[in-house]
Amino acid sequence: MRAVLMERGELRVDEVPAPTPQAGEVLVASKACGICGSDLHAAQHTEEFVATSREAGGAFKLTTFNPVVLGHEFCAEIVDFGPQTEGRLKTGQLVCSVPVLTRNPPTAVGYSDEVPGGFAQYMLLSERLLVPVPDGVPASAAALTEPMAVGLHAVNKAALRGNEALVVIGAGPVGLAVITALKAAGSGPVIAADYSPGRRRFAELQGADVVCDPAQGHPLQQPALAGREVVVFECVGVPGILDELFLQAPQNTRIVVVGVCLQSDHIRPLIAINKELAVQFVLGYSLEEFTASLHHISDGKFDVGHLVSHEIGLHEVADTFTALRDPERYAKVVVNPWQSPSGPPAR
Repeated sequence: MRAVLMERGELRVDEVPAPTPQAGEVLVASKACGICGSDLHAAQHTEEFVATSREAGGAFKLTTFNPVVLGHEFCAEIVDFGPQTEGRLKTGQLVCSVPVLTRNPPTAVGYSDEVPGGFAQYMLLSERLLVPVPDGVPASAAALTEPMAVGLHAVNKAALRGNEALVVIGAGPVGLAVITALKAAGSGPVIAADYSPGRRRFAELQGADVVCDPAQGHPLQQPALAGREVVVFECVGVPGILDELFLQAPQNTRIVVVGVCLQSDHIRPLIAINKELAVQFVLGYSLEEFTASLHHISDGKFDVGHLVSHEIGLHEVADTFTALRDPERYAKVVVNPWQSPSGPPAR
């Protein structure tokens, strides 16, 4: 099968053996897989990603310098069942899944050199984690379940009371997922901040009430925040953002850190102490939030129609990773492993 391999930041398309399911696993064909910001980080900052993963552990980790098939935001089609499976779903069914194989120890799909992620034509998934895609939902939309679940989890962890002004820093895919979840919950006003005009446009399409360019004034100084409790969702994940938010935030602001910064960062705690700021770091989502996100996509509560800006084949992944450093054209890019200039090959 064809797959995109990432090794120390270099991406290449190659032929690799199709995986064989173990007990309780199913073989699936990846039909659509989103490019996540963490995939870009893994390629651009492999050394830091591996070093931090080895030191800190946890579910979100890349611990190897061996070739890895990335891709954890996927929708796939059931092809075959491994041993000790129940077959509760049928072959041909589109499914999504939390990107983990329930092995001992658990294996992260998309960050392991043992199993391929969604930038391959075939993958393995644990049968008991499969969530069937409702009829009528295209694979490219269902593939947004994982990033939408990240946004939903961040909003849930914020424990909003309904009277807050909400500021989303960064309108990339993570920020757009947070905006989508906030507007679906009826929360607001929602202020989205990004230097990119293209991303500000996507934020408007997802329902942001106010969009602003930080170059024209700090988002935490917007008039809509006056007299309101403020909750900030930090969705950028680069050094310096948190310290700047500490400096500009009003008294008693709550900051939810959704962006993943792989480099060392510097903050001045005294600023946060003086303002009695609350900082909440978040990671991933629960299985319930994942399932709810797929259902929200299906019933239209999560409007994802504007989010997929590009669909590409495996042969375009490496160039797209480079192009995504320029945010103007892209919202969410979805990879179809079966799309190629020469057409889909045999398994």
